[in-house]
Amino acid sequence: MHARRRYWLAGLGYAVCILAMIWPGALIANRIQPYVLGLPFFFFWYVAWVFVLFAGLAMLYILENRAQD
Repeated sequence: MHARRRYWLAGLGYAVCILAMIWPGALIANRIQPYVLGLPFFFFWYVAWVFVLFAGLAMLYILENRAQD
């Protein structure tokens, strides 16, 4: 995959994650019930999106290192 396209897709994924954590995602998840893994749903929503961002950045890092080799 070309570097420019990879960066564009990574930026789009980042924007989706950010929108899911602020607006309108916060409106969707703004409730306490149900509890997920012992956490209120709103808190779990944010933690889950942080892990999604981490996974996306880790994949981008791996792809960048492969492209340089």
